[in-house]
Amino acid sequence: MSVYLLLGDDEECKARGVENLRRGREVKPTAAPETTPEAVVSACNSYSLFGEGPFVLVRNLDAWNAAQKAVVVAYLESPAPEADLVLLGKKVGARDRLRAAVMKSGEVHTFEQPTGKALVKWVVGRAGELGLDLPEDVARDLIRRCSGDKQRLATETEKLALYVAGAAPATEKDVNALCPPDVQSNIFTFVDTLAAGDRAAALKLLEDLISADEPPLRVTYMVRRQFRLVARARALLARGASYGEVARELEVPPFVVRKFEEQARGLDENLERALTLILDLERGLKGGSDLGDELQVELAVLKLSS
Repeated sequence: MSVYLLLGDDEECKARGVENLRRGREVKPTAAPETTPEAVVSACNSYSLFGEGPFVLVRNLDAWNAAQKAVVVAYLESPAPEADLVLLGKKVGARDRLRAAVMKSGEVHTFEQPTGKALVKWVVGRAGELGLDLPEDVARDLIRRCSGDKQRLATETEKLALYVAGAAPATEKDVNALCPPDVQSNIFTFVDTLAAGDRAAALKLLEDLISADEPPLRVTYMVRRQFRLVARARALLARGASYGEVARELEVPPFVVRKFEEQARGLDENLERALTLILDLERGLKGGSDLGDELQVELAVLKLSS
């Protein structure tokens, strides 16, 4: 029997770890809190028709409380000899009983996702492994489009490698053609256009977001969050904080902080006004207005970009 506790926010690394441990076996996936620890223990104690032990995978371990984890701790005192149990979570305290139990009979690994220059280096290196020449500036554009999601970056890099197929270095045109920006990236660009006062581009991006079945209230929440990040970055930089310090405080890569600074300059004294408009829109979408949701959002964009 083997038990593994894989922690951290690098989901791509954890996914590769699971595949390496699985060795082609069928997975019995579960996720907390929907699955009880008792069900997990039961799955570990079951056997296939071919006599091999099960490979049981538990995601979102953080959703279980101490009492629920204690069920797994008790199981690890006398585990099924042929079963493999893999537990995935973000963080488990150093004094957690489950962590101690896994360390006693198995392995604990923590994978933290790289950010900033380290993430650029990882993407460029991954591209190189696939035979793709990916310049750093193009890698940064790809990272922005994927909002730094390493799992999606791995997939999009593979697509780029097949698309470019060993020709000249990949370009931003290749990235634009093959890798559509995710919602968060579109929100970032949306605020960029507002900061530039480009009403036509802002409305087009808004149309793209809504046509992608994004609820107007969710779009509004994400825009509000972006404006607040810009405001916080501006305040921290004004107090003399470095890009690295602001990046750690806001939990974003340093190059994103530079974009926040540019957006703050573009919005200038309109940043507070923009936040007020977005909060008014949010109240309207929650029932404070008789207008339709999409119309409320479009009117807010017209005000924001005026």
